[in-house]
Amino acid sequence: MNKLLTIIFLITVATACKQTIVATASKQTITDKQKIADFKNDFMDKVEMYKPDTLHSDTLTFVREKYPNVRLVKTFTKNRNVVVYDYYFNGTNQLQSTLTYDTLGKPTGVVKQYTKKGVLEYTQDYDKGEWIVFNKKEYPFYDLQKKMKVIADSLVSKMYGHNFLINNTIWSISSSAIYNENESGNWTDKFEEKPTKFLFKYDVKLDKDNRYDDLIKFQLDSNGNFIPNQYGAIYGFENVPDNLKGGFKLTYEEAIKLAKQLGLTENNNTKAIGILQWENFKKPELINGQFRFYVASRTKTIENIAPNGRSSRITKYEVYSFNPWTGEFIEKKNMKSVFS
Repeated sequence: MNKLLTIIFLITVATACKQTIVATASKQTITDKQKIADFKNDFMDKVEMYKPDTLHSDTLTFVREKYPNVRLVKTFTKNRNVVVYDYYFNGTNQLQSTLTYDTLGKPTGVVKQYTKKGVLEYTQDYDKGEWIVFNKKEYPFYDLQKKMKVIADSLVSKMYGHNFLINNTIWSISSSAIYNENESGNWTDKFEEKPTKFLFKYDVKLDKDNRYDDLIKFQLDSNGNFIPNQYGAIYGFENVPDNLKGGFKLTYEEAIKLAKQLGLTENNNTKAIGILQWENFKKPELINGQFRFYVASRTKTIENIAPNGRSSRITKYEVYSFNPWTGEFIEKKNMKSVFS
């Protein structure tokens, strides 16, 4: 009988301890959630401008900072390579916008923009190159901008093929712009007067894993006509034969492999890197350049250190150039960069 009572007593104590542990853990979780909520919902009325502070939890880190019209709360996750930016209108808990950046500081995913009353104005998808406006009263020229985007897509498709437009380009909304005689701004800015000139930029993908920023750049006038421009900041198009249109034949891995076969040297300290670039002819014409893919490997670094004067670092490279449309090797160059 005493043995049975002892067993019952031990079970009762164990159950009570378990309940205490669960209750404590639950209380701790609630406390953490409350701390995070308080941190994010604080209006920061008495906080100095541009002075960030931080809150840490087991899996998240929060950084907030106050600006003249909004306050920013950044959320850093330990297991994901992204940072979420939430902007709130000052004096409220209403989001002004929310967006996500990767570890390289590039925007990714979907941006959402709100009014002070919480009305969703638009979404902007960086991965798909899409801009959808819901509040057309605030964007009276949205339909015109959509029309111009269709014309721009048609031009890219005509020059490089429809499959290239679909598979190798992503419209860079944040880099594109609109203009008139009195206003200039980003594609998503609110204009008082009708835009009369439209700058389009597209990111270009060599293959499914390698994307390069703003390698297609051109302007259209109010009638949708291409505006010739000789300046380096505005590109034209490459003259691509019809049988090559539709996509690049070269891939990143193939280019590295070909460069090694041609003599490129690589070791643990010097890894080959590849980059797709636009070579601009700087002529006021539709055909105004060409795409080239470069594989580069560092061969030597020379440092000239002057404690009381100008110092410099010269880095030398061997560079292999390829035509991405055909995969053909073009030439090998010896190049250098100088930092002083």
